[in-house]
Order: sequence, then C-alpha cells, then structure tokens
Amino acid sequence: MDANKLFEDLTWADLLIVQDELKAIHEFQIKELKHRDLYAVCSCLKIMGVENALKEAMPLQIGEH
Repeated sequence: MDANKLFEDLTWADLLIVQDELKAIHEFQIKELKHRDLYAVCSCLKIMGVENALKEAMPLQIGEH
C-alpha cells in the first residue's frame, strides 16, 4: 500500500482516538499499519517531532495533538 496516496486527503475526522491514543485510521487498525504509514499520517496532519519516534509511541503522540 502506498501510504502517501492512501492518506493524502486525511483529516482529523478520519481518526479514531480513544483516551488520547490513536486506535484506527479509516478502516485500518493501528496494528495493521507500518511505521512509514504512521509517518505519512503525521505528515498529512502536519504533526511535528515524530521523525525518530518508535511505531509503538506514534499513536500516543498523534492522539495528544
């Protein structure tokens, strides 16, 4: 899957955030996504400071924004 094209029209309304943690994007569960997919989501939503974050930490960082 090409994450950049898949998430290019992504908005905050497309995210499922529960208790400040990202759980799903569109129909994809976070466990199904790769690190580069989550990075593409952060780029689309203009979330800064996640370049060196681990995949496990990214859902928390996205949820806190």
